[in-house]
Amino acid sequence: MSTFTHVTKVKRMTCVLATISILTFPGPFMSTSPAAAERLFYVSPSGDDSNPGIEEAPWKTIGKAARTLVSGDTAIVMDGTYTEGEIVFRNSGTASEPITLRAQNKHLAILSSTSGCSPNISISASHVTIEGLRSSISASNVPCSSVNSASGTAVRCWSASTPSTSNQSSGHVGCKVRGMLIDASPARGHGVKTNQDFSLVENCVSYSGIEAFNNTGTIFRNNIVLGSDAWGTSLVAKGGVRNFQAYNNRVHIRSAWGYGIVLGGASGSQWLYDPPSGLEAYNSVAYNNVVLNENGSTAYSIGMRGAKDSAIFNNVMIGGYLFLSPGYSGSPSMNPTIKNNIFTCLSGNVLGQWNYTGTLSADYNNFYNCSASPTQIHPIIGNPLFIDSQSDWHLTSGSPAIGKGTPIQMNGFNGEIITVNMDRDGKVRTVPWDLGIYAMNAAIADTTAPARPIIVRIE
Repeated sequence: MSTFTHVTKVKRMTCVLATISILTFPGPFMSTSPAAAERLFYVSPSGDDSNPGIEEAPWKTIGKAARTLVSGDTAIVMDGTYTEGEIVFRNSGTASEPITLRAQNKHLAILSSTSGCSPNISISASHVTIEGLRSSISASNVPCSSVNSASGTAVRCWSASTPSTSNQSSGHVGCKVRGMLIDASPARGHGVKTNQDFSLVENCVSYSGIEAFNNTGTIFRNNIVLGSDAWGTSLVAKGGVRNFQAYNNRVHIRSAWGYGIVLGGASGSQWLYDPPSGLEAYNSVAYNNVVLNENGSTAYSIGMRGAKDSAIFNNVMIGGYLFLSPGYSGSPSMNPTIKNNIFTCLSGNVLGQWNYTGTLSADYNNFYNCSASPTQIHPIIGNPLFIDSQSDWHLTSGSPAIGKGTPIQMNGFNGEIITVNMDRDGKVRTVPWDLGIYAMNAAIADTTAPARPIIVRIE
């Protein structure tokens, strides 16, 4: 009897296993409905704008693509030089189906612009992405008689409305500029300037400065800036930006008395988010950046101008001043945080202008070869021992900057948390934090998508 019972159970289990079915639920890479087909178009110097824009019969101009593309469309710009005036995008994409203009081969599609007083590319729409193009100024360009913030700018992302305390939206949102090479030119106002909320500028090499102006949630990351805008600044966020982030950028200051990374700025009060306050940046942060003063003279390498509740931490500065200075209207920075940075002075004083109100939280910084540094409760003393102070800012064994930092939590403009705990290599910092841009003892970030839930149904 016992043997029979045992055999029966085995047979029943065998039948059950044979009829198991697996149900899966849509995860982050699954859709509950068929995806819309991507429409691809092509642009070639040998094309014709009367063509349908397919690969076998491409358009000739980038301007034609800008006028034609709609949500979900991508135009591939084939290798060659395109001499054109201002290119304007007026159609909007969506967050899930942006409009994309992409070089077929990175930096081999060259926009040689004759835009004069206007930007090379103007984006007067939402969710438009420019990717991989090279931007230059044509020899036939007629420069603007007085360079302004639009003239010759490689990409200008325009707002549809001016954000203010009563209307916080920029209207147009989601401009993205990726992987561009922006050549130097005295005809340029900026390399990239964006007035749109939730803009992203990443992986670009720009010989002109880049700027975020009076918007929310913009990110500048992984860029190399090798020059300045027409006013001597390399990377700036001003006009009333909220929740701006600059991280993993490398800035080379090459203009005399230039500015490197600035949270805040010097805007006319008529354009500020809150004109009576005179403030230029709120709850904004610069971290994991490297600023190199290469001008052979003095530079304001990293600091704040009229910024409130903003932070500078885990950066590396080689030469130049750390500064806290008023914005254009004279409003000083409020409640600045400066922690976990490494400042290597070429000689002398590390402090430039030093004007703030509220509480200064400056601690756990390493000021090496500097004089007149801010008073700190936990100063880090000694040579930081980089692998190479000009090219590789990993810390070597024995560095006084290893394990001597403090964790940072960054609060956004509306109380939200801005995640800032990853180093330049994408590793999650562990306590105690290291100073500088790299965490020597850290956890590898888990970027694996979560497994989709499985339900086992027995029939």
